[in-house]
Amino acid sequence: MIADRVGPQPDGITKVVAFFMRDWRMSTSYSTAFWLSWVAVLVDVAVAYFIGSLVKPSANFGYGGHIGTYFSYLVINTTFLRFQSIAVQTFSLAIRDGQTMGTLEVLLSTPTNLALIVLSSGAYAFVYQLLQTCAYVGFAMLFGLSVSGTNVITLLVFLFLAILAISPIGVMAAAATMVFKKTGPIEFLLTSVTTLFGGIYLPIRLLPAPLQVIGTLLPITHALNGIRAALGGATLVEMRVDLAWLLGMTALLLPASLFIFAYAVKRAKIDGTLGQY
Repeated sequence: MIADRVGPQPDGITKVVAFFMRDWRMSTSYSTAFWLSWVAVLVDVAVAYFIGSLVKPSANFGYGGHIGTYFSYLVINTTFLRFQSIAVQTFSLAIRDGQTMGTLEVLLSTPTNLALIVLSSGAYAFVYQLLQTCAYVGFAMLFGLSVSGTNVITLLVFLFLAILAISPIGVMAAAATMVFKKTGPIEFLLTSVTTLFGGIYLPIRLLPAPLQVIGTLLPITHALNGIRAALGGATLVEMRVDLAWLLGMTALLLPASLFIFAYAVKRAKIDGTLGQY
């Protein structure tokens, strides 16, 4: 009867759109930073091009033994690495902003599923990053990046799975923010490990064997393998090992991260620290 008096409750899609529009308005309200982020895309591509020109083409940078340029290898890795940075930053920043602005307690008191709240907080950031990735690749094509042989299905599947497999890391960072108010060195450590062992600047097969093991445990390694291979025309069947790994890690980590976040919220409510920062 209470629900009848207050009217129908918005569905999940409506709530996701509301989160998206909130973050879009906040982002575009800082117009200088908004437009500079697009200029930075062009600068990053130019830097990758000049660095790539210093390294000779090699089969180490191509898919399936084909000769590839270091520019292509570097530009693809660095642009899609941004999705991991977004995953780590966005969810925890959403919680932190809610704490400092005093809106977190109000939001969590609404009849909205916790998983919807935390995952929707990254909707705008991921869509925005996807648009910037398209611009990044577009600029790279002007510098010589070839995408003519791309297997679009493989590319889209691996991009989707990359986001799903990496997002739990951000959700767990949000849980840490809920409890400790700051994530501390989590982002720095994750970025450092990914940069060193994830094949961002150097193919992991060129690393010593023990370090290759570390690389194969990182979601970004398998995501980038699939994305680079997709640009070389690889099918999902050919990339089944990386595909299965990402599916398995997503099935394991996503529910676990949401459980950890729910527990962190519960502990914060019990301790009375939900709105503290």
